[in-house]
Amino acid sequence: MVGSEVRAEMEETLVGVIERMFGKGEPDPPYSDWPVSYAAYQADLAVAAGIGVARVRCHGHTWAYLLENVAKDGERAYTTGPMKQGSAFRPPTEDEVSPDDDGMVTVPLSGITLAAVLSWCRNIQHSDIHSEWTATDRAIGRRVGAAVSQALGNVVPSDAGASATAVVYLDDRIAAKDTTV
Repeated sequence: MVGSEVRAEMEETLVGVIERMFGKGEPDPPYSDWPVSYAAYQADLAVAAGIGVARVRCHGHTWAYLLENVAKDGERAYTTGPMKQGSAFRPPTEDEVSPDDDGMVTVPLSGITLAAVLSWCRNIQHSDIHSEWTATDRAIGRRVGAAVSQALGNVVPSDAGASATAVVYLDDRIAAKDTTV
């Protein structure tokens, strides 16, 4: 009897360790594999570049982080080495950013600026010994890039008629567990 209790306890401990290491078999979040492919990324860049204005809704700290870091973006070309992004990132003025009472902001971005944000999100995903980007930076880039790509999936070419502005939402919520048990 004692042996079977010890064995059950050991199995329970082992299962707990395995779940912590590999997860509980829950599905990955929709952004865990972003960008899906280079071709999809290039297609998203072209769609973004064609947008007149998109509105990004996120926390003010998220926008401040993007504002500081997207401007540092650079690509690495195999033949020429590092390349700077150029002048595609043209953020709005502080007066154009609309703050809300809850800390969220709405930021109007031109299509080329949205493409520059998407480019930064992808370019920081590559990690090597010389990378200035941390795992946190790359996670932020994946999440922002996935949100932009998801919003771009809803964009249709304009026929010059009135249409809704593209909106990118960065406002995931933490699901509260039911504490009324």
